[in-house]
Amino acid sequence: MAFVGAAALSAGCGSDDNLPREPISGTVELDGQPVAKGQIQFFPTAEGGATIASGAPIQNGSYAITRADGLVPGTYKVSISSEGKAGEPKGKGYQAEPAGDMPGLGPLNPPELIPPKYNSQTELTAEVKKGGPNTFPFKLTTK
Repeated sequence: MAFVGAAALSAGCGSDDNLPREPISGTVELDGQPVAKGQIQFFPTAEGGATIASGAPIQNGSYAITRADGLVPGTYKVSISSEGKAGEPKGKGYQAEPAGDMPGLGPLNPPELIPPKYNSQTELTAEVKKGGPNTFPFKLTTK
């Protein structure tokens, strides 16, 4: 009997292999310069009906998400982040925060190099379309 119950449960667990995923790619610049290293994430919005989030590393200003990890057609909020080096404050109001209040807890946390309007308070969106092309260049500014 335990086998029948386990078989019934596993039959209800499906994979998302049948979703119409699309590959995603693009570039990210900050003040006209490619973002050397960072992370881009796509989060579904209620408008497009998309239900899958995905992301990719940014390397030398470029990112790519394969079809296997891609997004289904719909509207997405986009979050982009890039960390500086630990202990080095970044100017322009994006200062690193101390790791702790007590001495000896380590250096400053790495500062976020990308302004909040592109990550924690993102204003960026992308519309993924069936059959593409789904190439999204993002030209960010610190102003």
